[in-house]
Amino acid sequence: MTPHDMLYTFLSAFMTLFPVLNPIGNGFIVNDFLRNLNYEQRDKIIKKITCNCFLIGIGSLAIGKSILLLFALAVPVIQLGGGILICKMGFEWLSGPVESETSEGEQAIDKINLAEIEQKVFYPISFPICFGPGSISVIFTLMAGASVDGKFVDTIINYFILALVIALMCFIMYFFFSRGGKLMSRLGHSGSLIINKLVAFFTFCIGIQIIITGLSKIFHLSVL
Repeated sequence: MTPHDMLYTFLSAFMTLFPVLNPIGNGFIVNDFLRNLNYEQRDKIIKKITCNCFLIGIGSLAIGKSILLLFALAVPVIQLGGGILICKMGFEWLSGPVESETSEGEQAIDKINLAEIEQKVFYPISFPICFGPGSISVIFTLMAGASVDGKFVDTIINYFILALVIALMCFIMYFFFSRGGKLMSRLGHSGSLIINKLVAFFTFCIGIQIIITGLSKIFHLSVL
């Protein structure tokens, strides 16, 4: 495998996974959960979320092929199912009720308890908000392309590159999650609401994209 092939694998994996994981947009959603925590509490929760996402990504990469073989699942079927779940999640965010602004006194009374947030760190924040079925289906798809018949070393290198991309995604996720609070405070309530709705819309569109990709492969169509 040449350096050009490795660079191509890295860039293609990065460009495929980035819009589905959407660390920038998810930063606004996650910070909405953490808006009443202090700096130390926020940093603790964000580190847990990032570690969970890394473990989910590496776990999907490590056992993904075995799961597909065990249940005789095809990658297009995983794409179709993951796309439907992403569409459902995006639609729920779009149609969700708009929270009214509260005064500082009300925020102090209703301050989110750290223990309550910690119970939500894995589900639903880490999975499926930050690293959902769509992201897992993309990893499965990348795995299918990374496997080289008759070339074990090349396959291992490709898997290592995919693991590196997942680690990089988690680092980017941590960066935007930890900086998102300051950005949201500058945008204010209305600005944050607009960003969250835009993220929900793009999440819904990404789900449709994954559904169409899965359907096109199942029925051998040239849709995209």
